Amino acid sequence: MKPSILGRVLTRLFALFGITLTCVACYGTPYDEFHPDFGASGRVVDEEGNPIQGIAVESEHEWTSTDSDGHFYISGIRAYTDAIHFHDVDGEANGGEFAYLRKVLPPESGEIDLGDVEMERVE
Repeated sequence: MKPSILGRVLTRLFALFGITLTCVACYGTPYDEFHPDFGASGRVVDEEGNPIQGIAVESEHEWTSTDSDGHFYISGIRAYTDAIHFHDVDGEANGGEFAYLRKVLPPESGEIDLGDVEMERVE
């Protein structure tokens, strides 16, 4: 028995639909659509509340350093990023040597103000 024209058209449409679903399942949607970038800002200070200049601030994809008032803004943070890392890269040049610090980010995505981030001096 020979299939009807309607049967052949439906078979081809279902095949095309299946291929489309397979491609979406394998390749997904664009990465940036579900992982938008956002930024974080704050001020790095010592135990007495004095600003620290020259501290490297790093996320998984970006880095910056603090200005003379200890302020920083880092962009390019992805929604899945869980922490920012602070490193004293110049040792004694900024008034002392400061210990490495990992600051956990709040779970929401969007612009984040971390306020004052306190780093401890290395004795």
